[in-house]
Amino acid sequence: MAQKQMENLTPDMIDEAVTAMKDSSTPTGTQPIPEGVTAGSSSDPNVINAMYKVAEIMSKPSNGGVTFQSFSSLPPITALSGDRDQDLSQSELAECWSDGSLGSSRVDRAGFERVWKEVQEYFEEDIMEESRATLHPKVKKAARSTSAPAEVVGSPQVGGNLSEDQMKIVNEQVKTMTDDDMQQMLEGMSNIGPEEEARMKAMGADPAMMKKAAEMMQSNPMMRKAAQESPRLYCFIV
Repeated sequence: MAQKQMENLTPDMIDEAVTAMKDSSTPTGTQPIPEGVTAGSSSDPNVINAMYKVAEIMSKPSNGGVTFQSFSSLPPITALSGDRDQDLSQSELAECWSDGSLGSSRVDRAGFERVWKEVQEYFEEDIMEESRATLHPKVKKAARSTSAPAEVVGSPQVGGNLSEDQMKIVNEQVKTMTDDDMQQMLEGMSNIGPEEEARMKAMGADPAMMKKAAEMMQSNPMMRKAAQESPRLYCFIV
């Protein structure tokens, strides 16, 4: 529903809405915040003014007042609307409009605030905070473990049977290979037999995936160059 509302807005209307929000945040456009009201909350008169100005310009025709459609398209309202239990349903939003607008199809600043407060009544927390939390969900960080990682038995790592010195030697060999050498190596990887597949599986590699990677690198010089930075790649065919 919100998407259809946005599609009906012209670029000029959107530009005017942005300008209105900027104007409402200037020192000359701010109002004193009542005692006990948190700045930036849904009860902040400056927030309500900004939302009203945007909704007024988004209304069609934009000749004063706010329509239900433009009110519904405000970012906090769209963020809080949905089908989940904690969301504001379309019927609930329509009820808020009906009660706050006193049955009118277009509201002035006072009527807008009544509708705004009706929406707030549906939520325990401040709707601005609720909408911010919805738009910017927190990503849980994985807990750090102080214990040493457990050793995985039966899953050998590719190149794990090589010593550090051997890996250095392999690394240097791969880096000095010519592009023709690389292509020959990749061709061999694409046509490996059962013995080589078993060998790769024992090293913890996926033969099917390596064949696919080899085919891709054969036709991509940049990928071949990048592959030379990996000393383990050489281990699959030596």
